[in-house]
Amino acid sequence: MSTPQRSVERGASRGAWARRQSAVDAQRARWHDEHEAEVRADRESRAADIAAGRRPTPRNIWRAVTSSRTLTSFLIFSLLLAAGVIPAVLALRTTQEEGIEPEVVRRIQVGLQQSSNLDGEGFDLLEIVNGGELLAISSTADPEGDHGPKRLQDGLFDPQFTAWRSAGPDFPLTAIYTVRFRTPVQKVVIWNHPDEPSASYIREFEVLASLEDPRTHPDAVVSIGRFTAAAPDLKLVFDVDTPVPIRYAMLKIYSTFGAADYVSAAEIGLFSESRDQEQAPLPRPPAPLNI
Repeated sequence: MSTPQRSVERGASRGAWARRQSAVDAQRARWHDEHEAEVRADRESRAADIAAGRRPTPRNIWRAVTSSRTLTSFLIFSLLLAAGVIPAVLALRTTQEEGIEPEVVRRIQVGLQQSSNLDGEGFDLLEIVNGGELLAISSTADPEGDHGPKRLQDGLFDPQFTAWRSAGPDFPLTAIYTVRFRTPVQKVVIWNHPDEPSASYIREFEVLASLEDPRTHPDAVVSIGRFTAAAPDLKLVFDVDTPVPIRYAMLKIYSTFGAADYVSAAEIGLFSESRDQEQAPLPRPPAPLNI
């Protein structure tokens, strides 16, 4: 075969290969475009289905309520409720009959709520669960009984729990506490018990504060407020004019609303917004106070 003829055959072969390659490339391009169109259509269809499923129609609401995920969540919540809240409620109702300590009931409440906010008033520095401790009290009925001084700081002012009572109507009546957290005292709250005579409710009292034990350092005590209740209500709230941090607190009761045989209160608290507020210096008294 001559050289020119071979060159012609090679050229024809190359042209045929190029045409076949072009056809393959075109077929791939068509497949790619078709595939992209299918993917795009599938995405748009799924997006439309999701949007339709999120509309608050009766059918969608029923499907959400009866879904296995919702039913599983409800079952878990019911188990947690039965395991936690219900025993706490039963403990509140049967604590005295069963002999459960009220402080334990309060710890259960704080644990379930993950907060020691008492009756929406804030953080009670005197409450036992918050580290408040009674150092001395001048008069109290049955110190370890149902009307002992722990009733003043156990965080339980509900009617099913008994109130604190003094041993008699001797005034002034003094109680000294130490606190764990030195956040500023912003208000004083007194809860009275509905089963106690209103004549035994506290009418006039004073709150004094100190950074040192007032039993050994009486000159360090400063008054942060003297208050008078206008009426024997079940809950009394008194704002402190100048909130100050404290380490020791002294409560002095001067009178009640009548000639009762004793003084009573369901709970007394010194409140701050939280336990972690910035501290402020405690002002020193201008002169020693007679305590």
